[in-house]
Amino acid sequence: MGAGIAIVAARGGYETLCFDMSDEALKRQRGSAEKFFGKSVEKGRMSQDDADATLARMTDTTDLNDLAECDLIIEAIFEDLDVKKELFGKLNGICKDETIFASNTSTLSITEIAGGSGRDDRVVGMHFCLPAQVMKLIEMSRGINTSDETFQTAWAWTEACKQIPVETQDKPGFILNALLVPFNNDVIRAIEAGLCTPEDIDIAIKSGLGYKMGPCTLLDLIGLDTQVRLGEAFYPITLDKRAAVPPLCRRMVAAGKLGNKSGQGLLTGLTSEKASEAPGFTVVSANESRSFPEGMDRGVANGDVTIHLGGGYVEDTSKTAVLVELDTECLGVHTGEDMGREGSNAVGFARYRNGNDAPSNLIELVRQPNTTPEALAAARAVFEVAGFDVVVCADQPGRIVDRLVRPKYNDALRFLDEGLATAEDMDKTCCMGLGYPDGPIERVTRGGLARHYDMSAAIQAATGDIAYHPARRAYVAKQREGAA
Repeated sequence: MGAGIAIVAARGGYETLCFDMSDEALKRQRGSAEKFFGKSVEKGRMSQDDADATLARMTDTTDLNDLAECDLIIEAIFEDLDVKKELFGKLNGICKDETIFASNTSTLSITEIAGGSGRDDRVVGMHFCLPAQVMKLIEMSRGINTSDETFQTAWAWTEACKQIPVETQDKPGFILNALLVPFNNDVIRAIEAGLCTPEDIDIAIKSGLGYKMGPCTLLDLIGLDTQVRLGEAFYPITLDKRAAVPPLCRRMVAAGKLGNKSGQGLLTGLTSEKASEAPGFTVVSANESRSFPEGMDRGVANGDVTIHLGGGYVEDTSKTAVLVELDTECLGVHTGEDMGREGSNAVGFARYRNGNDAPSNLIELVRQPNTTPEALAAARAVFEVAGFDVVVCADQPGRIVDRLVRPKYNDALRFLDEGLATAEDMDKTCCMGLGYPDGPIERVTRGGLARHYDMSAAIQAATGDIAYHPARRAYVAKQREGAA
């Protein structure tokens, strides 16, 4: 991260001192910068002269005293409050009085970091997104004692470097990690709970929500050891159980399975080959269908698979598979349950849909403990041959997508109430920092806050998990719906 920030500064026209205690780290950083600018020249994004001039503005040092005349110092140390405070304390005795200290912390309090600096009014939060030299967004936050002059000077610096700043309060995780760290932990807990495979989580999130990168791919990229450190920094401040490190994450780190950096992580690379032909099916409509509001091909008479749209399950052991459309309920509501022994040719399904948006291309299939492999294969084939992205999950509340996104939407709505940031800045942060096609506020609002209430309340009723308790704005929307 520090190497990327140095590139941003030098590219912005500033003389840049790159400090590290390790000569080897500085050599790696220099090599990375040369490679980055080399590719920029190849792609026509800058001339060779500009690349050479930018590299010439970057000077390496292992001597902290060399930073004495810097106007702005940005630290990018790992998330350890004491280490950050110690560094700023040392720099306070080295640097000129006007020097601004900025922290790239993603979870820690700027006010607390500033407490060890000796210049609380000249400390500001500047959280860059990874990789800093590519991602334009910077989360800017003030400590309690940060002066307006300091904040505005740092803000102007980011704009001069052609970055895009957003203002957020000095609260744990700011915007990006306040939403991302618990969400990533939820993903790991879903895998641990046997909901589905990591591969299916990535398919579901990318297909259903349009994310460029699945959460398991992201976790493997940043490293499960990094997720542990984020949780350990985040949880003691918030006491939010979703921020606590999941046991599976700790076990994988202990086993050396850190993600891309170790060669093994959450993703196994195992995926099912898509079906090329499907069995004949018959469609039976019981009620209005959310998955196929305009109906679907009626199939053939007396097909080997029966598809019940709008619920209305009827047991039929003569079929290879009986598919029943689900809404907020579990498959067991239709089939009954038998203490973990349940399962037959019945398969639940739902086509993910955000409120009244057009249904997505994602089909979530729901299995019970002893669902027959033949039924599952037949159900998968029916939808895959029709061109859908298909994932399989256990019969747990919310299936994959709603189980993972509803707590995040509740957080975003709560943050809006608390004044963490504006709705526009929260959405901008997620879109620019994480590559989302739309932000959480825009998406949950477009999908309908009353619908969010229904989904969240149904999952909370089944699980008792407070994370699904509908946010105030969703509760108000539901009351207004009832009064209309």
